[in-house]
Amino acid sequence: MNSKNQQTNSEAFLQQQKQRHMKLLHEYNNLKDATQTVLGALAQAKGLPIKDMHKIYNLPDGK
Repeated sequence: MNSKNQQTNSEAFLQQQKQRHMKLLHEYNNLKDATQTVLGALAQAKGLPIKDMHKIYNLPDGK
């Protein structure tokens, strides 16, 4: 029975880790979207393509 409890605990731990990772990924994606929105507004205000803004701010180009 001890082995069964350990397996159940491991599965519960893995499920918690999966949920945590998904929550963090969701948060990351929201922040990235907000950043792209601001970057787009800056690019439009300066009359530059977003690609140039990435270069100006030393940001990855998404490739």
